Amino acid sequence: MTRKEKILGFMSQKEYKPMNLKEIMSLLCVPKNDRAELEEIIHTLENEGKIYKNQRNKYVLLENSDFLTGTFFATDKGYGFINDSQGERYFVSPHDVSGAINKDKVLFKITRKCDSSDKCSEAKIIKILAHSTDGIVGTFFKQRNFGFVIPDNKVYANDIYISKKHSDVAQDGQKVVCKITVFPKNNENPEGIIEEVLGFPEDKNVDIKSVIREFGICEDFSQKAELSALSFGDRVYEEELEGREDFRENLIFTIDGDDSKDFDDAVEISKTENGYRLGVHIADVSYYVSENSALDIDARKRGTSVYFPNYVVPMLPQKLSNGICSLNPGCDRLTLSVIMEFDSDANLLSHKICEGVICSKERMTYNNVSKILDGDKDLCKKYEHLVPTLETMHELSVKLKSKRMSKGSIDFDFPEIKVILDENGKAVDVYKYQNTKAHSLIEEFMLATNVCVAEEMFWCEIPFIYRIHEKPSPEKIVAFSKFISFLGLRLKGSTDSPHPGSFAEILEKIKGSDNELMVSKVMLRSLMKAKYSEENMGHFGLSFSHYCHFTSPIRRYPDLAIHRIIKEHIKFGITPNRILFLEGFVKKASKSSSEAELRAMEAERFCDNMKKAEFMSDKIGERYDATVTSVTHFGMFAQTPFGIEGLISMSDLKDDYYEYDERKLMLVGIHTGKTYSIGDKITISVKRADKRCGEIDFLTESSDENE
Repeated sequence: MTRKEKILGFMSQKEYKPMNLKEIMSLLCVPKNDRAELEEIIHTLENEGKIYKNQRNKYVLLENSDFLTGTFFATDKGYGFINDSQGERYFVSPHDVSGAINKDKVLFKITRKCDSSDKCSEAKIIKILAHSTDGIVGTFFKQRNFGFVIPDNKVYANDIYISKKHSDVAQDGQKVVCKITVFPKNNENPEGIIEEVLGFPEDKNVDIKSVIREFGICEDFSQKAELSALSFGDRVYEEELEGREDFRENLIFTIDGDDSKDFDDAVEISKTENGYRLGVHIADVSYYVSENSALDIDARKRGTSVYFPNYVVPMLPQKLSNGICSLNPGCDRLTLSVIMEFDSDANLLSHKICEGVICSKERMTYNNVSKILDGDKDLCKKYEHLVPTLETMHELSVKLKSKRMSKGSIDFDFPEIKVILDENGKAVDVYKYQNTKAHSLIEEFMLATNVCVAEEMFWCEIPFIYRIHEKPSPEKIVAFSKFISFLGLRLKGSTDSPHPGSFAEILEKIKGSDNELMVSKVMLRSLMKAKYSEENMGHFGLSFSHYCHFTSPIRRYPDLAIHRIIKEHIKFGITPNRILFLEGFVKKASKSSSEAELRAMEAERFCDNMKKAEFMSDKIGERYDATVTSVTHFGMFAQTPFGIEGLISMSDLKDDYYEYDERKLMLVGIHTGKTYSIGDKITISVKRADKRCGEIDFLTESSDENE
């Protein structure tokens, strides 16, 4: 037993009462010469959040107290939130922040419990256990004898002082990453040093790099990982094919976006006596990225590739992701393949998971495949060898989707927004685009594959990473039911055991109506967020009892991780000792991958908003038609036909005094009775576009449409 464990054990005893350092030394018979070591151990236990020094300088074991530990996330309004290790979230009012700054590890106590699913319990920060070591992105300004950094993120209330000694590394006006070295007390400014100079704001990709640093996304690979990626070469050798099924003669091809550079899935199909034989071939990334290798460690830290306009931070070095792992046309590539037999009604009859080798015959795009399916003569002639196969694929995908929808799968139809940059990285266009028949075709094949794999591994009772989407809480179902009741709609089923088909039925009823956008938005907010889990809890939104992410191992770590588990299972079997290890591994990987996915989504969303604001920055005063997309107590959001969303603040609605009707999600003018609801058509003008914070403000003009 170490001395640290001995001290924890001592404090865990029922007889233990809070003691100061001197009392602990006396009872444990610690020699005076070892006082410094004891102080260091006590300090470490404090930082780890295992013990706490109260106002009387006595140490309390946190397990036996009302205190909890978590990470504090600040807001630009002064208040913040704490996330604890169990995933619970607590609201912290400005006077309870106790000097904590963004991402500090804190000790806190709950001051008010809240049972509502829509509101957080409240907490007070007792002590800062450890300050965040993350770099802070901002703009550097040089003075004669010092410098200072104004953080991009508004959650940092104060500028960061940079001494003259540390100011020479950057020029006035440059974007930098700085680290706080002296944390503020009371209202003082923190002091820091500049860790990295990103460049001037107008330099190409400096804005995107700022977002990458701000969100703590790792861009550089370790030297070992880079060297490892280079070691694999560009081709597959015959000796690597032993034990693999050879699909190289089959008509297999990829279907991806026009600008895609890595291809991790390829498909084939043939008609059988009973129906269809579908082959989905996924890049065997795990052959190259072995467990606990340098590549694996880097990939696990990243968790996912992150996609910005014209800029990608890949999960794997490009030598792998765009090279030997990518199913490039005309190249032999290793795969983990799923071969599925369906009857004529798209019922799965049998399946096989195997290691394979393929040689993709074409690199097809969503646009071209959609045009071929719509009968484009030139493309049908150019790809006449593929036309019958694509028609068969479309036939099966339509049946698969119909079957999925009949089981209650919820299918939102929100268009995606594309931001176009010029050669200098500046936003020059923004537009909406809908998924095509080709997108739907590939989506249905990937969904079927993911379900097939998850089902097999679940019944094998092997530790696994599932993609889950939990049922919405009863409170949220009640709130949604009340809301749609104002529109004459009713959600079927009980609040305790909802069925996704009830939600899908509502979407079908409102399709094409004036209320479609409003109901869809409110419904989406009523549902839980999907995440990764070591427990199979099903996917509510898709109405699947078993589901996983298997089809994108180049860009998602859970897919790569389960590839290794599947291959180990089908090749060697998994021993009891290995199962014990995997149980711990899948739990940690699920948690870290969910966190990485959330971080990536937030970074991508912020970058898109930043680029949209850049696009609108020279359009101040211009008028556009728009649709109200969200209504809140502080105003409403509206979106232009080309996908730009902006806030119309309550204070800018000058024609009346408006109140927010929370039940109906509506703004109501108290004198005129004029209303604003989600889905309303209005005319707006651009008031403000701030690229730095990704915010756009609109003004609305008087209209009789909503009266």
